[in-house]
Amino acid sequence: MTPPRTLLAYSAPRSGFGDEWMTFLPIGLGYLQAMLKSRGLPCRVANLSGKTRKEVLAYFRDQAPQVVGISMFTFNRKRSYELLAWAREACPDAVLLAGGPHPTHLAEEVFEDCPALDAIVKGEGEPILLGVVERLRTAPGSDLWKRTPGLILRGGATLPQAPLEDLDAIGIPAEHLEADFLDDVGQLAYLSTSRGCPATCNFCNTPEFWGTSIRFRSAPSVLREMARLRETRGLTYFSFRDDTFTANRGRVLELMEGIQQSGLHPLWNCQSRVNLVDEDRLVAMKRAGCEFMQFGVEHGSERVLALLDKGTNMRHVRNALSLVRKVGMNLGIYLITGIPGETWEDVEQTAALIRDTRPQDCQISPLALYPGTRMFDQYRAEGRIRKDFYRASGDAEIFARVDAHTEKALRHLDQAAQRAKAKSRFSPAEFAEQKRWLGFCAVTNLLCGEAAEEEGRWTEAEAEYAEIVAREPGNPWGFMKRALLREKLGRLAEARTDLGEVLALAPGNPEATELAALWGMKQPKARRKGPAHGPTAEMKGAEAYLSRPKM
Repeated sequence: MTPPRTLLAYSAPRSGFGDEWMTFLPIGLGYLQAMLKSRGLPCRVANLSGKTRKEVLAYFRDQAPQVVGISMFTFNRKRSYELLAWAREACPDAVLLAGGPHPTHLAEEVFEDCPALDAIVKGEGEPILLGVVERLRTAPGSDLWKRTPGLILRGGATLPQAPLEDLDAIGIPAEHLEADFLDDVGQLAYLSTSRGCPATCNFCNTPEFWGTSIRFRSAPSVLREMARLRETRGLTYFSFRDDTFTANRGRVLELMEGIQQSGLHPLWNCQSRVNLVDEDRLVAMKRAGCEFMQFGVEHGSERVLALLDKGTNMRHVRNALSLVRKVGMNLGIYLITGIPGETWEDVEQTAALIRDTRPQDCQISPLALYPGTRMFDQYRAEGRIRKDFYRASGDAEIFARVDAHTEKALRHLDQAAQRAKAKSRFSPAEFAEQKRWLGFCAVTNLLCGEAAEEEGRWTEAEAEYAEIVAREPGNPWGFMKRALLREKLGRLAEARTDLGEVLALAPGNPEATELAALWGMKQPKARRKGPAHGPTAEMKGAEAYLSRPKM
């Protein structure tokens, strides 16, 4: 029996068609696709941002899917309704599903506003989507699929679906990707290696959507995904979008050792909580290529952290931010203002935290209330949020506090952040201490070289990159940074040679490929190419290391 075809689609809202961040394909669709395709079930992914009604209808008719799943967030809800209506017009017999935080938490309103929709996938989607497709394969044309656990139907919900404990069972998106209109390959560098968060912040919907117990992919699974993306797409920079990447100390250390042993030499960033890092973890992460660490600090006032049920205190905050600076990674913090009960004294404490910790990046936002959070539920119960708000308004956010205090606080904290950023660069003395403490570390050399370039110390910068090339000849980053520097200095022949090394080590690397075209270069042959199927040498090395007998 021919298995049903599934199409998973996303579109940015109309207002975001020109915004590269809003038009990024959600990473969750890649994992949904991997779950189906790893079991022999056909599935395509499509980014329909910017497509007209005529184009979308033609695409749906050409694909003729039996199942259509639309990724819906609060900000793209109205565009998602359009896609579902067009899917019903083009594929009248298809099962139409919506998944994501907005329909999960506001199912009744979504059903009211979207007549075409058949069902909502509640929360974690992989086992639910698999259940729907397998039931359709067993009984095509019947309603058996409506018995799948984890669905919300117009007549009520089915039995709950237990969280997926073995995340490795999903499969690896990079090994199964079939996507249409994927304009920017860089979005494939955004990875997810765990689900859930141990915190219960009252402004965050993660606990309701993913749960408060953290589930992890194994280190070999993560390494395989990174290696596959390096091999097939030339990606050498990754962003781990886990809520709490460092939550499990042992797992972090195991993964970091695996990355170091793999020969991949990636650069990457991640985010976590300030009470879930220590010196050992951060040192291991930097040695494995982490150059940027982000924390949801939220506020500089102990009292306000308690109002947010953050579960952290200022001792945690200052210790974590100080450790990141000591280890020598770039630091990013997320901050919130405009919080009910926040005073100007609280705002000044946040400004002082910014001044003291000197983050390289500081994202400051007014407190927004999102569906699925305890604060949203409280405001709605009190009548401060109308039930029809999302139908009547095009807005994606409801701000907890809209007043002169919030506007003033945003300006004040932004000014503090700009001043701190100007002072955030590591000094020569700090770089020297990092080198004395850690020994050779490619991230230290890269950051030191970049700082030297910013101050016009070209010889010093080139020496930093040259040391990476000498010590780690398989690391494309030493060649890449030196190529860019040499081109800047007018030494184009040498720059081309270095860029050729990058492309030999990471064929198809998007940045290097673009530069090669700009510099009039031919693509060199890969120095070492893995088999078309199966693990590369780097993957085998990492897996062998991680599967070694433990003492």
